[in-house]
Amino acid sequence: MPIKVLLCSLLMLLPSLVLGQQEAPEEIIVSGKQPGPPLWKVINGEHVLWIFGLLSPVPKDMVWESQKVAAVIAQAQEYLAVPSVEPNLPMRLMLNPVNVVRGIRLMKRLSRNPDDATLEEVLSPDLYQRFSALKSQYFPENERIELWRPLVAGETMTGLVQRKSGLTSNADVTKEIQRLVRRNRNIKRTEIEVEQKIEGNYRTLAKRAETFMEELPPALELACFTAQLELMEQDLDGMKRRANAWAAGYVDELRSIHVPFEDTVCARIFIESAETEFRLAQSLQEQADAMWLEAVENALNTNQRTFAVLRMNDLLSDDGLFAKLRARGYEVIEP
Repeated sequence: MPIKVLLCSLLMLLPSLVLGQQEAPEEIIVSGKQPGPPLWKVINGEHVLWIFGLLSPVPKDMVWESQKVAAVIAQAQEYLAVPSVEPNLPMRLMLNPVNVVRGIRLMKRLSRNPDDATLEEVLSPDLYQRFSALKSQYFPENERIELWRPLVAGETMTGLVQRKSGLTSNADVTKEIQRLVRRNRNIKRTEIEVEQKIEGNYRTLAKRAETFMEELPPALELACFTAQLELMEQDLDGMKRRANAWAAGYVDELRSIHVPFEDTVCARIFIESAETEFRLAQSLQEQADAMWLEAVENALNTNQRTFAVLRMNDLLSDDGLFAKLRARGYEVIEP
């Protein structure tokens, strides 16, 4: 789960605050109408499950041709959403505008280094030089990032570099799928969500966030920033090729391009943290994945046609959810 999402879940903050100013992309990869990936297929007798693979980032200027997916959704009796963990904050906090204002102020303070040190002061000379090279190329006018601590600056840097490189999130693709599902008025919608309840008043949650940032080991935070920097230096071209392959429907190329799906160094910050909500997130995702598998089995025993959405990693990896379906004895057909 991204850093900004975890912090915003805890503090009721605006995600755009962490991302900072947005830069217009300069370099364009594939654009125009694109077919997107073909569908994966799972068969149980006469019952069929079609799976669409989501990838992020994807090409910013493409237009997804969704006719084939639309035809499958139109004939489906059930839609299975991506298994996810959804934070659930007390409603009284969410509806209090004073808490939002206080949360924004707190986030600004926690985003800075102790004693208001700059990135140049907390990074090694070599690391800062490498960061400056990326900054001058992709976001030269963003000076606010220089005031942020590595944990926040690293994720902000990643988002800015991807956008300037013609990449964006899969939000538009997801919205189109939701629109197509709504068009089928007879379809059963099954959301695979596990709620992550976050209890406490504003003062309690703010104190937990402050404690998390204060106790964050500097060496681990710098290791996370370094890993994100290396990802942008060495794997950006791989991300572009992967995004292009997804858009064009080249599954073999998708399999051949290795791009890290999750920065394990940064994930350690939350897994090893004493902060309960962060440590709980991973186990809750595993619970959501198990719920998805159970929902698939029910669908394959009940529906003639089912449409589902999965993360591309779960379709391609040897230990993903698609592989687990194969291990359960279902007939699977990969594109």
